[in-house]
Amino acid sequence: MTFRHSHHLRSHAWLAQQRGVVLFIALIVMVAMSLAAIALIRSVDTTSQVIANLAFRQASILPANQAIEDAASGLFADAGGPRILDVRVDTPNQNYYQAHDVAWDNVLGVPDPLTTKAKAGALKRQFPDASTGINVTYVTERMCNANVASPPRPAGAETDLTWCDVIAPKGSGCHTINEPCAFDFPAQAYYRVTVRVDGPQNTVSFVQAVLR
Repeated sequence: MTFRHSHHLRSHAWLAQQRGVVLFIALIVMVAMSLAAIALIRSVDTTSQVIANLAFRQASILPANQAIEDAASGLFADAGGPRILDVRVDTPNQNYYQAHDVAWDNVLGVPDPLTTKAKAGALKRQFPDASTGINVTYVTERMCNANVASPPRPAGAETDLTWCDVIAPKGSGCHTINEPCAFDFPAQAYYRVTVRVDGPQNTVSFVQAVLR
């Protein structure tokens, strides 16, 4: 009787130890599952943010294209303009600058008037859309270096484009010995258009295009 009672006590002690081990393992499993759930939630949140950013970026492309077309119409007759009567003079109401100063570009190549929302808001030509919360503005620069010559540029440099980035003039004829030279097209300056698109949730996109 004494032996059976002792054996019964040892069995209870063994079972209690087993229950303690199972509880400890269960706690470890719960902690691991909790960490996995947290990682999954963070992954889903990150994916959602990336998708939202891509959506905002795609939504900014069309307004940026419209701004580039508007800039082109300010410069060229075949685009519906011009509204800028003299490309050698700054035209503030068209966000146009007759020279490009590399000193005012930031590290991303964005000109100073577009680097902040406040500066962009001071520009004359704005395209707000209340229905989408998107505001678009742009800056057009003639790619002529204002600091190209020191001492000052020689007289006539503003008109012959020697201080500008230009497309080489194309000639008609003169390609063979017996072919006469008909005429030459004049050199054409390049114009850089930088567009800033401010979207919802403080998203900002920049688009650049070169016109000639």
